[in-house]
Amino acid sequence: MKPKIKIIYSGHYRSQITIPMLKHVKKYLTKFDYDILCVEGSFEIPFAIARSIKEDTINNEVKLGSFKGKGKEKIRDNIVQMAKLSQLNLDNQCIYSGYLTLGCIIKGKTINHEAISIAIFTNLQRISIENNMPIGNGIFNANNMDEAKKKYKKCANQAVNVIHNLV
Repeated sequence: MKPKIKIIYSGHYRSQITIPMLKHVKKYLTKFDYDILCVEGSFEIPFAIARSIKEDTINNEVKLGSFKGKGKEKIRDNIVQMAKLSQLNLDNQCIYSGYLTLGCIIKGKTINHEAISIAIFTNLQRISIENNMPIGNGIFNANNMDEAKKKYKKCANQAVNVIHNLV
């Protein structure tokens, strides 16, 4: 069974930046299963991860125990996962092995982008450490849209490398 990650990306600059980033990272995630979630902006990503860790942990046993509408391979995977959880007494283990974030914060006329970036990066690190959960951070700052379009692949690659190395 492949490790499962959750990709959470920002809806800001969606067509110009985050959708191309998402398409780019998908090419390098062949050894993972993944779910994808779009949130309003990069600022909402840490909350979405924290909520996912809590909700996907609480509902883990219910989701794995349900075989309704699933094919043989999926049922087999669920049985294996349930056996691992019961053997290790990890009923509350999160179903995701890690998270990958994608977003872009472009500098405006004020210093809001700095405050937002600090809050995001601090909270991502705190969530990662508190939950012993790897988070590939593909959120980056840019001075303008042209710079963002030049940087997004490099930032996406760095986030994917974190997932590959830690999951």
